[in-house]
Amino acid sequence: MNSSDPIVSPIEKVGVMIVEDQTAIRHMLSAFVAAMPGFAVVGEAGDVPEALKIAEQTRPRVVVLDWMLLGGVGLDFLRAVRLDPPPHVLVFSANTTELAVREALAAGAQGYIEKTASFTEFTQALKAVAEGRTYLGPEVSKTVQRIVTNPEKAEVNPELSVRERDVLRFVAEGLSSKEIAECLGLSVRTVENHRASITRRTGLRSVAQLTLHAVRLGLIPMPTAPDAKDKEPGR
Repeated sequence: MNSSDPIVSPIEKVGVMIVEDQTAIRHMLSAFVAAMPGFAVVGEAGDVPEALKIAEQTRPRVVVLDWMLLGGVGLDFLRAVRLDPPPHVLVFSANTTELAVREALAAGAQGYIEKTASFTEFTQALKAVAEGRTYLGPEVSKTVQRIVTNPEKAEVNPELSVRERDVLRFVAEGLSSKEIAECLGLSVRTVENHRASITRRTGLRSVAQLTLHAVRLGLIPMPTAPDAKDKEPGR
């Protein structure tokens, strides 16, 4: 090649940031995305503050965003991120309730898929969102259809009863159903029924998700993150 030949630069890869509080899942997604032709992982984060900081530093084109995070929810990131141009966001979550889907899409997410999605579907969703197109997983599509078909019945913020809020607060504080029953003067069966109702109304199942919902409702303060030494295996 002589000096007059044009320099051919490699095709620029799509920068992707992974926001997921479960380390194993975050590393799995990062490894998978890094192996995809045309994509590169430019950052990883486990909570919203870290995600905002890394996004500012790396300016990703796409953000794969978990919706239920220990330090906040995906909505907090969508509302706070200030990049120009803004990143395309693909929500990757087990939570497909009307509340979560409405909040995500209204706040600007281009895609929303379930955590049960196959790698093939994840690949399709990531490529679509990177190109500025919308991609919804099958369960999310059903949720959107319900919202569109019956907008007056869509639960923007599912209301919990006073007793359900009491039960949710104690669940978030780490009490068992038996302990909650003793505190509230109820039977264990009644407490279990309230817990089932809370799950049905919110779509949240894990204690971590329920705890975060209790924080959002103002029932408890935001839990402090454990020290690194508390996360070591066997401790």
